[in-house]
Amino acid sequence: MAKKRIFVPIVGQGSIVHIIRTGILNKMKNFCEPVVGILWNDDALMEELKLNNFEVYIIPAFSASSEYKNIRSKINRWYQKNILKTPSTKIQENYLGQFLPFSNQIIKKIRIFILNIKSTFFPHFVSNLIALENEMLQKEAIWKQYSEWLSSLKLNGLYTVTPFLIEIELIARILKQPSFSIIASIHSFDNITKRGWPAIFFDHYIVWNKYNKKELMRINTKFTDSNISIAGAPQFDFHFNESLSLTKSEWLKQTGLPSEKKIILYSGGSINLFPNEPQYLKHLNEALQKKEIEDDCVILFRSHPLDRLSRWKEYVGESPYIIYDQAPSGKEKMDYSNVTHNDIEKLLATLKYTDVHINLCSTMTVDGSVFLKPQIGPAYDEKVKKNKVYLLKQMYSQEHFIPILKTDGILLAESREDMISFVNCALKNSDRQKNEIPKCVKEIITYTDGKSADRVISILNKIFAE
Repeated sequence: MAKKRIFVPIVGQGSIVHIIRTGILNKMKNFCEPVVGILWNDDALMEELKLNNFEVYIIPAFSASSEYKNIRSKINRWYQKNILKTPSTKIQENYLGQFLPFSNQIIKKIRIFILNIKSTFFPHFVSNLIALENEMLQKEAIWKQYSEWLSSLKLNGLYTVTPFLIEIELIARILKQPSFSIIASIHSFDNITKRGWPAIFFDHYIVWNKYNKKELMRINTKFTDSNISIAGAPQFDFHFNESLSLTKSEWLKQTGLPSEKKIILYSGGSINLFPNEPQYLKHLNEALQKKEIEDDCVILFRSHPLDRLSRWKEYVGESPYIIYDQAPSGKEKMDYSNVTHNDIEKLLATLKYTDVHINLCSTMTVDGSVFLKPQIGPAYDEKVKKNKVYLLKQMYSQEHFIPILKTDGILLAESREDMISFVNCALKNSDRQKNEIPKCVKEIITYTDGKSADRVISILNKIFAE
């Protein structure tokens, strides 16, 4: 019996690490025939996959009319308020809203008010809207283009780690047939509560933890235990594999860091989410200049893959106390970039050999906690009005991040003075959080045995080998 042809989309750095670098894609060949699609033209990555005997195609670029996007936007708003029901939506809207012109804020509020009135007092408004979305999508040129292209590939199913991405959702809607299986893994622990309306639910979901499972069952009350598996986070398997780590001397040479100093790691966030974030790097630099940080230290600043190093350098400037390190980033689109095993080894060494970690409401809190490093989160903002400062601290109270707070896995610095004090304490007594840090890791990724990819493979084998 011929193996099923399963489409596996690669849409950015996350899916490269999650699917390719963990070995999941290669192991899938034991029970199915993976057919790989990539969203951008990456010659080196495509050649690598072809040399490993994978079929590889470029996924056509998605485009849709403004009319369709408008309908979709309305459904998203209804979904977030009435189905998703997470505090994360309002928390992020309030935080980002302060950076919008006042007129834009008013227009947005009026639109939301009108939509809420219609969805509340007109019984068929939402169902009609959803039916219209489906009708409009099938009239879009992209529907025909994708349908013909997918038909030519003669597929039998889909496995993705990005079910909420519009291109992948469209593929799933076209492939959704009784004889096909469409399976999704959740790539990050915030994906379910931070994404928009799912026009289609997949047959099975593979998630990080019990919280993800509850979130999925909340947005689809028809789901049972048979629809969702908790497997952990495959991309964290690397963290528990000691053979992947560079030696400290190799890592110091790659980064240009001095060997005799303690190292503060600052992991930057995305400009789209935290426009004022470079102030914290500046505060740390100033504290080192003024000897407010008592140990002999340097800062290793690692940029976010979805950010440009230039915005940090322009705000903070060059400094003998800062080593700037650019995370892999694409030219066409920042996420459109390959991630090699060397890149992963460098990240692991960065997490392992730095002494204290600072990040703003990031998954990096969990990454660093695997290596028992003290975690500090800025929860103040000197660049906004005093009556708006609370909005940043609230970002740590988003649904996906609350379990981290409950385990005391991160210290929230509510002022510049707090941050410097926490750094000094962490450098002197790194054991302060060590009793709590393992709880944070276990709570978020569930498994710490480095075998989450194997669990995913076991699940996929049962489904696709039938």
